[in-house]
Amino acid sequence: MKIVHFSTTPLAGMPLRLVQALQKYTEHEVHLIDLKDDYNRGNYYFGYDISFNKQQDEAIELAYSADIIHLHNYLDFDSKFFAPINFRELHKKGTFFVRQFHSTPALIAKQLKISVKELLAQNIPSLVIAQYPERYFPQAMVVPNFVPQDEELYLPVEENELKWDIFYSSTQNCGAFDARWDTKGMPETKAMLERLEQKTACRIKTASFSPFTEVMTYKRQSAIVLDDMATGSYHLTGLEGLAMAKPVLSYMDSRAKMLMRYFSGSDHEPHINTRFEEAEAVLAYLMNHKELMRDIGEHSRNWLKKYWSDKKMVGFYEDVYQKLVHDPSLIRRQPDLDTASPVQNFMNKTLHDLRQITRAENYGSASDKLRTDISSLEP
Repeated sequence: MKIVHFSTTPLAGMPLRLVQALQKYTEHEVHLIDLKDDYNRGNYYFGYDISFNKQQDEAIELAYSADIIHLHNYLDFDSKFFAPINFRELHKKGTFFVRQFHSTPALIAKQLKISVKELLAQNIPSLVIAQYPERYFPQAMVVPNFVPQDEELYLPVEENELKWDIFYSSTQNCGAFDARWDTKGMPETKAMLERLEQKTACRIKTASFSPFTEVMTYKRQSAIVLDDMATGSYHLTGLEGLAMAKPVLSYMDSRAKMLMRYFSGSDHEPHINTRFEEAEAVLAYLMNHKELMRDIGEHSRNWLKKYWSDKKMVGFYEDVYQKLVHDPSLIRRQPDLDTASPVQNFMNKTLHDLRQITRAENYGSASDKLRTDISSLEP
């Protein structure tokens, strides 16, 4: 089949990674049309396939010959970003459509200038990534994010190439409890690292708002990688660390852990499950046990290659496309991942939100914004 993806932003490179994996491991003809090729003030972090602002004729030809159009995040049938391509017209002519959510409904609805209720009511077969956003799209089929673990930027380095003990990056400056999800706790994590540095003289590398290739190089040259230790969800940076054979610290609540086990088929997840409040002691212990640290890193990459490889994960998307052309109504929430019923909604979302508020209060940082965020994220 001819499958064409559209995205208005890089979305941490995931649309491009997905398209490249589909090109590599399936027989479909697949392309990604990015709105432009100069995101982030000319410093494109992730690369691109087709740039609409430079290759518009090619993009239009691909769109109008596609069997399936895969929209990412801020796009729906009425989006005009890629005009003269008319998504609603293509849908009426018989092109199959699927959209994929990478963010919360509140953020996406704001970009589309519609209400959350209107967003959730849109009748487009939908997917959502198997991280925190899936809790807020109860009807969408859940699919995994992944990394190309065997490409050069994701490979481990030799021990003598390590320059730093700990790597941490975040593109959000706000505190751990300033928002529900739009944070990785940068101020608190940096304060913890400064304390650790004073006590142990460890070498720390931070690289926020840096080009993607630089970030990946720094990460490869570090012994330990820190993911999000604030919110309860893992991110792509953690998967990148696993691919590089690093111990990865990340706070994952029970919902996040369940999702990882569901898609991997493994009975455990490889992250070192740690909140930033506890991370100082964990990091000090690891750095005092170098052989253990190396063993954990080796286990990290082995787990990823066995249970979460790009080849295995892209199979979930190929299954989506087969279902879509057979019967679009098959693109719906997996019964085992239900969050729509009152019981499952409480156990898998509300309970974790309440725990986060209590955690914030105990830390002395329960902001009104955190409470507002939680209430606004109700599906």
